[in-house]
Order: sequence, then structure tokens, then C-alpha cells
Amino acid sequence: MRANVILLSGVLMAGLMAGGCRNGHGGSGSDAGVADAGIGGGGDGGTPGPDGGGTAPACDVAEQRGCDAGASCLRGVLEDGGQGNRCFPGECDPVAQDCPAGSRCTYVRQGSETSRRCVPEGTVAEGGACSSTATPEGDFYDTCKAGLSCTDHPEPDGGITFTCEKFCRTGEQCTAPKDCTEVLRFVGSDELPRVCGEAVSACELLAQGCASPLGCYPSPESGPVCVTAGTVEDGAACTYSNDCRPGSACVKNGAGRACRELCRSPSGEPGCTAGRCEPLQDFAGVGACVP
Repeated sequence: MRANVILLSGVLMAGLMAGGCRNGHGGSGSDAGVADAGIGGGGDGGTPGPDGGGTAPACDVAEQRGCDAGASCLRGVLEDGGQGNRCFPGECDPVAQDCPAGSRCTYVRQGSETSRRCVPEGTVAEGGACSSTATPEGDFYDTCKAGLSCTDHPEPDGGITFTCEKFCRTGEQCTAPKDCTEVLRFVGSDELPRVCGEAVSACELLAQGCASPLGCYPSPESGPVCVTAGTVEDGAACTYSNDCRPGSACVKNGAGRACRELCRSPSGEPGCTAGRCEPLQDFAGVGACVP
């Protein structure tokens, strides 16, 4: 049996749509939706199964192939709670920006649902400070220009800044040194679109070696990377791998998801202080300590 790694979040990011997020940071006060940051990858990979195998991708994110007209290929939440490529119907494409002149494609929340729609053009350029706006009809969306999404970034003093970041599918669509690394997640939507963010550094899971406050975590799409470290203890529930403290990861083992200590698989140092070392899929020589 193999432990199934859960996609990690690269930077804590609740976006314009946030009402609250990990590590106790609140959002902007908008109730338009929720967004989390993550680590992006090639865009056409399948989703590994619990036995370490993989399933064929349903479509190609980078090339936008494999979907019917009126649908976009995006990373998304699967029925089993994992992540993979899916075709999602929608009014427009936030990367292609295929709305009529004077409008833009972005994520709009109304009530408990969020969808891609054409709305009036915003005024804030890439990197500029942004906020949310509400319409009399009950729509919530951000103040960014076309092709951008309002996302939030934690500050060293504990505060949060909100800036417009560019929608992307691949790193080539970002301006260096940024890369297509941050994954947005919205309330009422299974879509996981990406925006340009800070490039991540590679690392070794068992050696760690990332400068504080970063930790080395397994990303199913990008390999081991240095990202903002969490504080969740081993055995406690988690959503992303870097919810956990450094040296652990968020794994699915059976029906639940919990932070588990990383170990040398099949045996060696570091070993498990408790439980047995089950290999992590796609990470040779690395396992997670499970009961």
C-alpha cells in the first residue's frame, strides 16, 4: 500500500474571494469566494492512484486539447478528493480573454457558487493593489484588468496584501522571474486555475535544507520544493502538505488525510518514531509514517 500525497499550497493565498484561510490569516472581508495558493506543474499529468499508479489525463491543460467546445481544460478537484485534469464548461476563458470588447473573463461569485463569466473591465494593472466589488444583482468580482486575478500574499508582520496576478497555464505565460506556480481555489467551484507567482526552489525531502520560514514538501507536479511551512502536528487533519510542520506531509491513507512524518523507504534513516514507513507514490526512497 502506498501513501497518497496531497497537493501542497505554495504560498498562503486567500485571494480577493477570501473569508478566511490557513494559519489563522483572514481574508479581505469580501465574501466573493475563496482561493488557495499551490504549486503548479506541467499541466498534462494524470492523478496518481493509491497504489502508486496513475490515471490518464482527461485533457491537456497547457495545449487546451481534449474538451468539447464551450469547455476549458483545467486542474480540478476529482470525485475522490484528489486533483487532476478535467473539462469544465464555462462562459469564457480567463487566459484567452475571449469576452466581448470592454469586458473581461474572471471568476464571479453569486451566492454559494463561483463561475467564469464576462464582466466589466477592471482598472488595476498587474502587481497593483486590488479589492472586491459587488453589483446590485449580487455578483462579487475583483477590480483587476483583463487577464488578472486579485490574490493575497502574507507579509512578515502577519498582514496580508492583495495584488492583481496574471492567469496562466504554463510558465511561458508569466514574466520572469515569476512562474505559473500559484493555484486558486474558489468557493462553490471545483476548478483550480493558476496565476503567476514566485518561482520555487528544489530541495531534498528527508534532508530538508530550506531557509526558514520555508520547509521542503512533496509536490505531485513539481517534485520536492521549498515553500512556506505550516505548524500542524503529525496525526492532525490537513488539506495541503505545507499545512504540516517541516519534515512531514499531508497524506491520504485510507479514508482520511493527516500530517504524517516523512521517513526513509523501505528502511533506513530517518525512521519512524511511531507507525510504519509506507512509500510515497512518485517519490523514490521516501515514505510517510502511518499507523
